Amino acid sequence: MVKNKLKNKTAVWIKFFLLTVILFLPGCRNNIVVKENMLQKSGVEKILIFPFKNMSAVYGENMNVRCPISGKVFMTGKVAEDADNMLTEQLFVLLKDRKDIELIPASQSRGVVSDLLSEDKKKLSERNLLIETGRALKADSVLSGYIFRFRERVGGKYSVDLPASVAFNIHLIRVADGHLLWSDHFDETQRPLSENLFQLGSFLQRKAKWITANEMAESGLKNILKTFPVSNKAEPTQ
Repeated sequence: MVKNKLKNKTAVWIKFFLLTVILFLPGCRNNIVVKENMLQKSGVEKILIFPFKNMSAVYGENMNVRCPISGKVFMTGKVAEDADNMLTEQLFVLLKDRKDIELIPASQSRGVVSDLLSEDKKKLSERNLLIETGRALKADSVLSGYIFRFRERVGGKYSVDLPASVAFNIHLIRVADGHLLWSDHFDETQRPLSENLFQLGSFLQRKAKWITANEMAESGLKNILKTFPVSNKAEPTQ
């Protein structure tokens, strides 16, 4: 009799334990899903696209100008009207379909920059201006660019008096600490193949034609962005 009672009590406790586990399982699964969603959400980097800056307008043409972010020196030249807006928009278009980043358009930065410069912060360095603007818009990083030349060709597809010439660079700066996460540049003046045999690939790709400055800039931008880092995996370069 005693043995039977013990067996019955044991059976009851086992059933109670199993029932408790079953009841709590859905709750455990929900917690796991929430954590996974949070991890996925935290993997999306918010990047502010800062408007390209025309360095020729600041320093003049035919000047050796040092980039305020990378320190690299470029020769300035004529910059076609609205080239800065064209490159800014093209940069946004080329990155907008990336799943690991969320873009903040350049238009949102203009009011913030105006406010920063109107306050007692006019002595902000170029990098600090980018950081403060990104911080105000709650961005994780800022993608900024500088145009040094954007000269249109003079002539047609098969014969020119003056070829297109384009030079610009782009930088990705982390807002939290100001580190330069990524940087690249494009600097080219189109020349005939006879003067530069190393450009055979570009020569064939362009179908032996003299291209426009817009075509050159868009091609250069696409090539640069092939090395653009994946979110949360970029390491500081300096």
